[in-house]
Amino acid sequence: KFQAMRRRPLYTPADSSDSEEETDLTEREVARRKWVRRLRSIWRKITAACWVGATCFMIYYTNFFRVIWEHPKIEKMALYLGFSCMSFNVMLLFFFAVYCDWLLGIKTPWETTYPKAIPVMSITGIITFLAFAVAFWPVWGFWSLLIQFMFFMGFLNSAQFLPSGPIGSVLMFVILIGAFFTSELIPHEGLAHYN
Repeated sequence: KFQAMRRRPLYTPADSSDSEEETDLTEREVARRKWVRRLRSIWRKITAACWVGATCFMIYYTNFFRVIWEHPKIEKMALYLGFSCMSFNVMLLFFFAVYCDWLLGIKTPWETTYPKAIPVMSITGIITFLAFAVAFWPVWGFWSLLIQFMFFMGFLNSAQFLPSGPIGSVLMFVILIGAFFTSELIPHEGLAHYN
C-alpha cells in the first residue's frame, strides 16, 4: 500500500509550469510574458525602495530611537514588554531561518516541523504592537500607530534588496540591530514629538 503511494507522481498533468505553457504560445506572447515578469519585478523593487526610504526618513525626522530611550513621557513598562515580545519573535525567526535551515540543514518547511510556531509568533506580534502603541502614545499620539506600521513595512521590504539564503537572513538581523544605533548619528533630538 505504501509503496504504491511513493511511486505516485507528485503532480498531475493538469499542473503545468509556465515553460510548458509557453510551448503552445506564439513568439509574441512569450516575449510579452517575459516583459510582464520583468516589469512586475521592477515594480516590486520600486515599491520596496519607497517603503524603505519612507522608513529611513521617519527614523531621521523623529530620531525615533533617541526619543524612545530618553523622552520622559515614554511608558517604560509597556516599552519593555514590547521589546521582550519582539526579542522573542526575533529569536524564533533566527532559530528557524539560520539555525534550523543553515546549520542543521532541515529542508522541510518549519510550519510543518513546528506547527505551533505561527500562532505563538502571531499572538506575540499582536502583544508587541499593542505594547508599543501604549508606550509611544504619550509622545506621538495617533502617529505612533503609523510609525509602527512604517517600521513593519520598511523592515519587510528591505528583504527585497538582500541576497537569498542564510547570508540574507543574517543581514536582515544586522539591519534590525543596526537600526537601534542610528540615534547616535542623527544630529537633532527629533523634530516630531510632543513636548
